[in-house]
Amino acid sequence: MMMLGLAGCAAGEDFVRAHGQAQPTLERVEVCHGFGCAYRTSVAIAPAAWGEVERVFRPAPASASEERRRIALAVGLIEEMLGEAVGTAGDEAGATLFAADRYQQDCIDEMVNTTTYLRLMQAAGLLAHHDLAPAAARGRFIDGWPHNTAVIVERVSGAAFAVDSWFHANGEAAEIVPLAAWLAGWQPERRIRLGDLEK
Repeated sequence: MMMLGLAGCAAGEDFVRAHGQAQPTLERVEVCHGFGCAYRTSVAIAPAAWGEVERVFRPAPASASEERRRIALAVGLIEEMLGEAVGTAGDEAGATLFAADRYQQDCIDEMVNTTTYLRLMQAAGLLAHHDLAPAAARGRFIDGWPHNTAVIVERVSGAAFAVDSWFHANGEAAEIVPLAAWLAGWQPERRIRLGDLEK
């Protein structure tokens, strides 16, 4: 079971294409959970609740860096909104156990979900400085622990950024860092432990 979970954590954009929603709507948002998107629960976001997401982007961010800060907050807000309905409100930081817990989320679940939430933001016209880009993966066991992330690209500079919600518990702001740093193994100062293995 553990090796199955580990093998699944090097999927990247192929997994998003296979399991993500190409065109999510507020009436139907599919949320992955249970490790490797083993479960997908469809939920709706009420217009009033989505209004809270829109308020995160008001007034409109004047810079790309400010927009990234707002995106990070919006990802956490959407997670919090959907957590009770999906059952993932208690999702913990990091995939600490590769067990059959349908309400915890590994890096694949988080990558697919964050991509879905970014697609909703993009469709709503909330992203003025960034576009969604293909998801990224790092590590192949021989050169590091496998991990995945959603990605955005700054329109003016073309700089790519990882949008990684896996490092924190459900409802907390995502981490957004330059993709090159993320690919090189970046993680928050608070280290995440995967069982007895340290990432």
